[in-house]
Amino acid sequence: MQHNSVYYKWVPQWLKLPLLILALFPHLMLLSILHSNSAFTASFMDVDPDDIQYLLILMYGTFVVTLLVLQRFMAYFSVKYYILLMSSVSVIILYILSITNDYHVILVIRFLEGIFGLLEGAIFLPLIIAELKTRHAKVIAYLFMYTIMLTGGTITTSLLKSSIQDYDFKHMILMIVYFHIFVLIIGIALFNKNRFFPKKPLYQLDITSWFLLWACLQSGAYAIIYGKRLMWFESQIIVLCLFTFLISGGLFILKQRNSKRPIFHFEVLSSKNVIVGMILFFVFYLIRSGLNNVYSIMATVWKWPWDYIVDVQYWNVAGTLIGVFLSGICLMKGISSRIVFFTGFFLLAIDCAWFTYTFYPDTSLSTICPPLFLQGIAQGLLFTPLVFFLIAGLPEDYVANGTAMGTTTRFWTTAIGYALMQNLMLFLTLKHSDTLSYNLTDTNPIFYSQWNQIFGTHISKLPINESLSLTAGAFKAKITSQAILLSNMEIFTGLFWLAFITALLLLLYHPAKIAIRNIM
Repeated sequence: MQHNSVYYKWVPQWLKLPLLILALFPHLMLLSILHSNSAFTASFMDVDPDDIQYLLILMYGTFVVTLLVLQRFMAYFSVKYYILLMSSVSVIILYILSITNDYHVILVIRFLEGIFGLLEGAIFLPLIIAELKTRHAKVIAYLFMYTIMLTGGTITTSLLKSSIQDYDFKHMILMIVYFHIFVLIIGIALFNKNRFFPKKPLYQLDITSWFLLWACLQSGAYAIIYGKRLMWFESQIIVLCLFTFLISGGLFILKQRNSKRPIFHFEVLSSKNVIVGMILFFVFYLIRSGLNNVYSIMATVWKWPWDYIVDVQYWNVAGTLIGVFLSGICLMKGISSRIVFFTGFFLLAIDCAWFTYTFYPDTSLSTICPPLFLQGIAQGLLFTPLVFFLIAGLPEDYVANGTAMGTTTRFWTTAIGYALMQNLMLFLTLKHSDTLSYNLTDTNPIFYSQWNQIFGTHISKLPINESLSLTAGAFKAKITSQAILLSNMEIFTGLFWLAFITALLLLLYHPAKIAIRNIM
């Protein structure tokens, strides 16, 4: 059967690919909406950053486990009914989200979004690959999808900017609903009732294993994100999360080992590419998590308006587009993965070193935008080649599991990177605040001069007690801002060494391997 037979005969060939690409975007919006940076999002939505991050992780974790059963769902339905069902459920879920303020209901909705958000959009990727009449169809389709994933937070926020500014959160969600209704219209207008995949039954789905893996991911991520707030193992909740993580993870492994139809094949872990790819993804996402600190500084230290910060992020988007284009050339030309990875991590090392020179109390676009642009080039250059490297050489039956391992690594590193930055910022900011405060004495001429200047401004308008309080508050704010900047200088110095050592190991691995072989 020809794949094109899933379309109505009247649909022109030139219209199929553009509409399929447009239909993929609303699904990726669900992953990226307002999550380009949790601290930055929290600053204008007046929500705790930990809660924002956990809502992202809740959806992301559900997304990961649904990847393992995705193929079965796509094979059970015809394309038309699949799109109509999944898009309708997404519209209903988003509408409920727009009319509720209950955090517990929102948690359930985010869980459902992780399932149906993935199921809704995933069907369009094989359809796009089928429409691309080139031997590089798979590379092109994945490049496009990962470009949207890397830049979607900025683009989505821009699309919804007027809704966020002029209305409220509910109106913003309804705007996303309209995008999903557009997908429904595409499903009705373009597709007939023919199948794209051979039919497979749904009754063989291993729901128990699915839930065990989901519980393992969620309990571990909850402990990582809320550990700092709940004082780690002094909290019974964190202890319970660790217990759930170990038990559910262990039961999942046992069940998969003894299952006739496992949803995960542990044989993928015998692939060197999978292991190396996971390590490189882990390092890459740790380094990438530092970018959140930069956007947070823009909001909290430099006091830039949030919509202006979104505009500044387009420097990073522009760099990402160039990086993705270069990675596409590398993949199509068959350039060595080692060279691509070395170049990407070396650029990240330069970028992290560059950022350490931008953290001053006042900065300009000409200072902060070049490293943002360079970071975009590096992440665009690395992401898709890392995905293809990870699944290279795997048997066809294991490719989905290899992809899931990469996504799982990104899931864990997103949570760990967030928690690491939060804890480092807390520790280093307190350390630098204490050091800076220690030097603020009457014998310090700079402090004495600035105190008198600020105090003099207040005392001319207010009583002495209020003037003292406001002057002390102004100095405390200055100390905190300076401590945050100094902390980020240290953090990005550490990220520089992580990126540089990774690049060096990638460069030296092959020559060292040959030298050892010759010696042996």
